[in-house]
Amino acid sequence: MTAEAPQVKRQWVALPGSSCDIRVGAGAIQVMSKVMRVSSSAGSRRCAFVCEEGAPEEVAAEITRQLTDAGFVVSRSGMPAGPKARTLATVEALCDTLGSAKITADDMVCVLGGLDALSAASFVTSSWCGGTQLVQVPTDLAACVEASNSPRGIDVAGSSEMLATRPAAKYMFCDADVIDLDPQLASSLYARAVMATSALIESEAAVERLWDRAELLAEGDPVTVCEQLADTVKSRGKVISSTSIAVRQSLTFGTTFLRGMRDLIAPEVPDGLIIAEGVRFQSRIACGLEFLKVDDVLTSDELLDLLALDPITCDVDPQAMVDALKAACFARSSRFLLELPRATGRVRSSAVEDELLLEHATAWCASRRPA
Repeated sequence: MTAEAPQVKRQWVALPGSSCDIRVGAGAIQVMSKVMRVSSSAGSRRCAFVCEEGAPEEVAAEITRQLTDAGFVVSRSGMPAGPKARTLATVEALCDTLGSAKITADDMVCVLGGLDALSAASFVTSSWCGGTQLVQVPTDLAACVEASNSPRGIDVAGSSEMLATRPAAKYMFCDADVIDLDPQLASSLYARAVMATSALIESEAAVERLWDRAELLAEGDPVTVCEQLADTVKSRGKVISSTSIAVRQSLTFGTTFLRGMRDLIAPEVPDGLIIAEGVRFQSRIACGLEFLKVDDVLTSDELLDLLALDPITCDVDPQAMVDALKAACFARSSRFLLELPRATGRVRSSAVEDELLLEHATAWCASRRPA
């Protein structure tokens, strides 16, 4: 396939000070040479192509061919996969790679990998020579929904994501033929959880669109997944590009809960299900503070159920839960604030009294305890 196929959707995503051109659908990487030819004709002739460990060789070979056809001189290298990608050691190694390839601000970096690898590349390319164009080719759905708009930070000082990463991708190619769309994969559960939080942050209309697609998303229907993916990245781009810091802060809805609770919950429980629990927990606190109507709580619960983000089972002490949530907040701020929904489409960071927090933690722990 040499021309853009009907199933490949183009989605422009607004980012702070820039934008990202995203192609979503089966065969997306097959149109890379056509898209990238515009960049190479502007004088950008070198491309550092970085593949994370374990990336499919046939996909890497096809990307190399596409970049070469677009007019780039391609130098290929590797990088770690998973959390090891988001370390200063990997960042330094990636900088050495770009230096060896003589990459400048007029050249390009293309990375094939998961969310962690693409996030590390965003961290480096946003500063390399003052900013170098980045092409992201995600290998899982988690990377598709977050890498372009809210890449993960770099782990330092024994803590996760302490060095924030700015969105840096100029292009992203989300190819449904490359990504495993199995709905039971941890990355798929994570992506659906992010789709839910992103819709609940943006608007009632976004929630309605997700609601209509929810059952097919839970089944892993390729067309529906690609449609919602384009919708979600657009929503997240709008939030992260907002001039209001309160709106931008809402993008961590569910993430604070994940950071706090991850070590208290069995490692085999996927992150996506923990984020969904954060939505349930924080929605109930918002209702207790009379920020949110009961009907809105039930709506978000049903949406999570339709997305097959089922409640988890765990044995957690309520006070330990409170301490963990506070620690997750205090690691990044001197104030304890949780992202609480005020209405469908409006989430704001809010203070929560200790007594109310412990009350809801006790109720949540009791409801999730094994029978």
